[in-house]
Amino acid sequence: MAEFIAQVDADLVCLQEVALASVDGSVVDQPALFGRLTGFDGRYGSVCPLPLIEPPPSGRVVGAYLWGNAILSRYPILTTTTHALPVTPDDDPADPVDTEPRCALACQIATPAGRVTVISTHLAHLGQRARRHQAGRLAEIVTQTGGPVVLAGDLNAAIEQPELSELRPLLVDGFAAVGVAPGDARRESCGADQIDHVLTRGFDVVECRVAREAGELSDHWPVVARLRLSDGAGSSGSATAAGPG
Repeated sequence: MAEFIAQVDADLVCLQEVALASVDGSVVDQPALFGRLTGFDGRYGSVCPLPLIEPPPSGRVVGAYLWGNAILSRYPILTTTTHALPVTPDDDPADPVDTEPRCALACQIATPAGRVTVISTHLAHLGQRARRHQAGRLAEIVTQTGGPVVLAGDLNAAIEQPELSELRPLLVDGFAAVGVAPGDARRESCGADQIDHVLTRGFDVVECRVAREAGELSDHWPVVARLRLSDGAGSSGSATAAGPG
């Protein structure tokens, strides 16, 4: 992952499905490892503690882990807040009681062009109702946040889906900003699914693309966006990579 971040010359990175675990007494600290490998400032947020269970036939509990989001920044991180998202019973008949807690990790970052807020998040996998409530909470967070904002991550829904309706008026869809319309195959980031996004406020989007050259770095291809602050104070060299959780 560190090689890919260097390859795309990223300044800000949003990650999802990042683990902090204890396994048979050994600590696995992915957030700290990513920070060391990149030399970036890093923060981690989770509201989802889970037992770590060996597969059958043993089924033995061997530890526990946190499952959450991370932000890596080339620039100093000034403040960090982990926002718990609503836990709502799904309306998907395949899994009507999947209520895994989700969160949004928000960092205020001092870039050379000024302070920006970066939010890394991961919405519910099943159930439009759950995602709609979580997206509504994200809309509240964005509304309450001043200045430029980047919200990136796996929203488990295409941008045109109804559960993301509260976010669309508040944030610019990075793909649409560079002429990649909803439904365009160039948005496919997890098989044929178009569920990974970079959404912004206060930026001009210079580039937004799915980085298929990342190969099997993750089960999702990263989304890479190159952004410039809309007031012209920022450099178009700033990049955000989202998705390789």
